[in-house]
Amino acid sequence: MRWRTWGILLGLMGAALVTACGDDGGAGGGDDAGPIVPGEDAGPGQDGGPIDDPDGGSLPLTARVLPTNGSAIALTSDDAYAVAANRQAGTITVLRFTPGPTPLLEVVADFDVGASEPWSVVIGNDDDTAYVILREAQQVVRIDDLRGTPALAPSRATTGSEPTGIAISPTGRALYVAEWAEGRVSVIDAATMSRTSSIDLNAALVATGVLGPTAVARPALAHPRALVITNDGDTDDDDEQLFVTEYFAQDRVGATLPTDESRFDVAKQGIVYRVALGAPSTVTTISLSPVDDTGFVDSAGNDTGCFPNQLQTLALDSGRLHVGALCASPRGPTGGAVPNFKTEVHTAIFAIDVATGTELPESRLLLTRAFTDRYDAAGTPDDASRRIPLIATDLAFIRAGRVGYVTAYGSDAVFRFVYGDDGRVTEVGSAANSFINLAPAGRLPLGIAISRGATVQALVLNEATRNVSILAFQTQSVVSAVPVTAMPSEGSDAAHVLEGRRLFVTGLGRWSLNGQSWNSCESCHGDGLTDNVTWYFARGPRQSTSLDGSYDSADPTERRVFNWTGIFDETHDFELNTRGNSGGVGAIVHATTAPPVAADRFLFDGTTPVPDGQVATTTPQAGLNGSTQAMMPGAAGAQRSVLPDWDRIDAYVRTIRAPHAPTSLNAADVAAGRALFEANNCAGCHGTSMWTISRVFYTPSEANNHPVTGLLRSTTYTADAAFPATLNPATAGAGRTASLRFPAGPTAGANDQIQCVLRSVGTFPGSGSLAVAPEGVVASEVRQDMTTIAQGASGYNPPSLLGMVTGAPYFHAGNARTLEEVFATTFRAHHTAMSVNFLIGGTRDQEVRQMVAFLLSIDETSTPVDVPSEAQLGYDATLCPDAF
Repeated sequence: MRWRTWGILLGLMGAALVTACGDDGGAGGGDDAGPIVPGEDAGPGQDGGPIDDPDGGSLPLTARVLPTNGSAIALTSDDAYAVAANRQAGTITVLRFTPGPTPLLEVVADFDVGASEPWSVVIGNDDDTAYVILREAQQVVRIDDLRGTPALAPSRATTGSEPTGIAISPTGRALYVAEWAEGRVSVIDAATMSRTSSIDLNAALVATGVLGPTAVARPALAHPRALVITNDGDTDDDDEQLFVTEYFAQDRVGATLPTDESRFDVAKQGIVYRVALGAPSTVTTISLSPVDDTGFVDSAGNDTGCFPNQLQTLALDSGRLHVGALCASPRGPTGGAVPNFKTEVHTAIFAIDVATGTELPESRLLLTRAFTDRYDAAGTPDDASRRIPLIATDLAFIRAGRVGYVTAYGSDAVFRFVYGDDGRVTEVGSAANSFINLAPAGRLPLGIAISRGATVQALVLNEATRNVSILAFQTQSVVSAVPVTAMPSEGSDAAHVLEGRRLFVTGLGRWSLNGQSWNSCESCHGDGLTDNVTWYFARGPRQSTSLDGSYDSADPTERRVFNWTGIFDETHDFELNTRGNSGGVGAIVHATTAPPVAADRFLFDGTTPVPDGQVATTTPQAGLNGSTQAMMPGAAGAQRSVLPDWDRIDAYVRTIRAPHAPTSLNAADVAAGRALFEANNCAGCHGTSMWTISRVFYTPSEANNHPVTGLLRSTTYTADAAFPATLNPATAGAGRTASLRFPAGPTAGANDQIQCVLRSVGTFPGSGSLAVAPEGVVASEVRQDMTTIAQGASGYNPPSLLGMVTGAPYFHAGNARTLEEVFATTFRAHHTAMSVNFLIGGTRDQEVRQMVAFLLSIDETSTPVDVPSEAQLGYDATLCPDAF
């Protein structure tokens, strides 16, 4: 354990804190002060004395006064101590806090828990204990004696795979942990730190019918993320309700969808699980409906809708459950014009009536629309003065209720919103300002803890700067940012990874339209993984690829060819997404004007005419042309960016780990599934330690990647005569030979790809735009204009099988709702590609179950399966050269 103690006295701001002229806070008035709601906080001894716990201590019989849900940072009920879970740093910090006119914040203890990923914390009812999730380690750790000499308890509770959310029962006797990759909630005895039971959410999700008629309950169908427990103020946990968010959007079963392309914006719904603690075996679901009209039109003049996805935070207030989500609007056009940059993702807060368990549409808050309306009404310039909430990481309400705050991960800000007595939103922002700006001192806010005293203040934990911002609600401002755990050494690899993570998440500055935080990499790749949304991009419908399989964890110099049709070969190529989908200036630039302007850009895609101020590269460097990595400072390119930002993002992407396999898999099924995988030559497409044959087998450069003279275009590969002709259409003709890269010519721009990595496995239609999919799956094989037929006839770039627990749907267009459906007869060409009789016999159901178990078991600890040999198959399965 590392111990550090310091105090930071914030006297300079004291005068501002004692005034009562601001919007929210102190006893002097304002919306965020006011009386306590009667019955909200039950004091000690309400219904009698303590009861004994099994360890000889005592658990308070009174109901809890603090929120029951965890956060990245939590305060004790008297605001005297806080505990912070520093995810990227691998530390847990105990802080002493003295709120008031001159707040004092000091670090009491800083526990180094290594790479175990401390994720979320909740304070015990004794106000002297904290419970912290360690996501990577799959544990819950207890910290004792917060007010004395804090210490990690020797015993830790073991959880299932990828614990992400924690809540505590009102009596403080039980902890509830959401196991994201297991599909269940574990119940832990808070005194003994032992798991006593679990609540299966997989069966509840199957029962809704959203996964299709053939789905059966098994691990990793559901993806619970955040959870909270009601608190009616008595001493009985059994009469309370547990609410748990399903992280990913699900299909709308039985809904009447529009018949035109607008159906893709409203084809899914959000789901919240509801469990009565007195009868935990009964799980019901609550649907959160899509937004039919976001208030934003795309460049074609179409109204746009969105569906709730990535439900990662929630909070109770005034009889309502508020759910923070990222509302996805995937229908094209999705980029290239200013209107489209505002139509793709929307941070939103949905609401549920706790008593009835039904959605309250009138309480829904689309934050992108609400704050845009505020800025328009105020005449705020359309520049970085405006900031849009991007990715809600935490929600919290002041003690008196109805006034809430949301931390916006990609916006480096905290946003205020107010509900009226009728549950409708009456205000966003405040009279003081539209948002509380944490930057530059605070970057990437993870969680917020609001004080309960007379002067209402808050602590916000910032991931990228590893500090806590103290907020004064009276003035709606940041008092100061206090370091809480050590930053990596400047210039170190760890510092570069941390900065890369920040750049991956942020939508500020050069990373989205006008620096207003409309979008970011994290928006579609939560935790560096996937949002499981099928977006209509320039090449067609594309599921967001999970980035855990981008690099080989056993050999970080190896990476796969990127995107579903093999169109990028470097992380740096995604500069095009920053410019074309988010509307940002980007970071491959020849100058750094403040604020960033388009004239700073290197124009590296070969388009003409060259806009004023921009500098065109001598030859194209976009996509498979040239090398954007060679344009980084100090690299080999003739024209180099003045910023290393994409090198930093690349450093972060290399560290993204695959989720752990579920702990509840049947070991015999996993072993049998592995045997089937090997015997039926699945490793012919999904072999090696990357679990894909896709590799960048060359060094991107002018010599290899020049659009006309590059060796990738002039060099051919030849499929063996026995290689199935349909598996790689480029080599299906006479001579079985094709160029490694799509040939130069007038159609190359819209169809460029590395051809030798592609495999056609029957997931693209032979004609028309109707997607290959079981009945009930909504997809269309068109590009972002929603008319032109998508790219796909030449096959797809095999994805990595790492992290199959990340969830459905599968294939490039989300064609299959479950792994079981991947093996349906609809996709027979896929699973029989290198084994013609696979899954045809009478043991099919058993073999599918075993294959699914094995696929779910694949993580970075799994023993790789080698690509089948030429002797085994009768042909070379790889096609691409080993080296070039």
